[in-house]
Amino acid sequence: MLTEAKIKKLAVKPKRYRVYDDRVTGLQVIVRPTGKKTFYLQTRIGGKLTDIKLDHTDNLTLRAAREKAGEKLIEIKNKPTKDEEKAQKIKFGEFVEERYTPYLEASHTNPKASLWILEHCFKDLLKIPMAELGYDDVQKWHTKNKGLAPATINRRIGSLKASLEKARLWGFITSNPIADWKKVKVPKEPVELLTEAQVQVLFEVLAERDKRRWEQREAYNEWRRERKQETFPDYDDLELRFTDYLTPLVQLVLNTGLRYGEAINLKWADINENVITARSSKTGSFRYVPLVSDSIADLSQLKRLNEANCGKATSNIFVDDNGKAIKSVKTAWNNIRRQLPFDCDFRMLRRTFGSRLVQKGVPVYHVSQLLGHTNVQTTQRWYLSLNLDLDAYKEAVRSIDDFLSV
Repeated sequence: MLTEAKIKKLAVKPKRYRVYDDRVTGLQVIVRPTGKKTFYLQTRIGGKLTDIKLDHTDNLTLRAAREKAGEKLIEIKNKPTKDEEKAQKIKFGEFVEERYTPYLEASHTNPKASLWILEHCFKDLLKIPMAELGYDDVQKWHTKNKGLAPATINRRIGSLKASLEKARLWGFITSNPIADWKKVKVPKEPVELLTEAQVQVLFEVLAERDKRRWEQREAYNEWRRERKQETFPDYDDLELRFTDYLTPLVQLVLNTGLRYGEAINLKWADINENVITARSSKTGSFRYVPLVSDSIADLSQLKRLNEANCGKATSNIFVDDNGKAIKSVKTAWNNIRRQLPFDCDFRMLRRTFGSRLVQKGVPVYHVSQLLGHTNVQTTQRWYLSLNLDLDAYKEAVRSIDDFLSV
């Protein structure tokens, strides 16, 4: 063990040699042939073994050398490596382009939305070096864009926060500057519902669409008959009130309150004795929903149409003319929405179903079960705030109170 006395007695030799301290790892005294004795700290920096000169033994006591060596070790530990320094000098825009974009494209099914937010909504941040990007920069962006809807602000800052968290994990920054950012509170808006008059208008627009498709099919079949070519199934012969999946899908959601994803992914095997087994991708659960007569008739017609178009039965209920399962109705539905004098989405159809039940005095607990809500409070929050028939409203509240008190 090194002591002051031992250091003074270290002999001078023809070649330089080292004597290590057993208290501080790496601390040593190098004795040179000239008789000069120097404290050094030997440690690895960037993977390379390095000697760091502390001072001559004449100028530094052993105790002071140990303290100085400890400080150096802490300093080295906290100092970023050359690779880390290089990473921290990279600008946010370069990080997004060179590292984050390839990651999103490889691991996400739809990376475009997040990338658009980073590249277009946070343009001012793209030129800032990663190590300099701070909470204040995001706060300034928030202040500048305070006119945006709270949900939009949360979505955009959420995308930024996710990218910076990846930057932290990959060593581009030591900490996520907005890790503690709290979401802007989103005020609850009244439930948007369709009136019965609007429901009628919606189905009139759908009927016009089916009429056009009907006429197109007849004209196309006539053209093929003239050329002695095989024709497509005739809608008249099939006794249908629609020409594809869209009208029965809308009617089904309005009559059952199924979520869009639950409805579009339905299979014929999910229906047994006019009861649907609805499987929720949102909660991972399933529930039973009875079919009303309108939807029973629609599904019966749709089954005939699918088999006529494909020449065989299909496993999925909602398929295109080639029997391929429908993944999205966005294009067809947006065409309908453009023709309506009001806006309408599938959530409004589902909410209209729930409101109809509450208006009829169905206990809110049962409404909650049919809608697949995880708890009855969700149903109360959305549907008991409606301007409903007062007696039906009171009856629904009494029913839920009775249920909860059991």
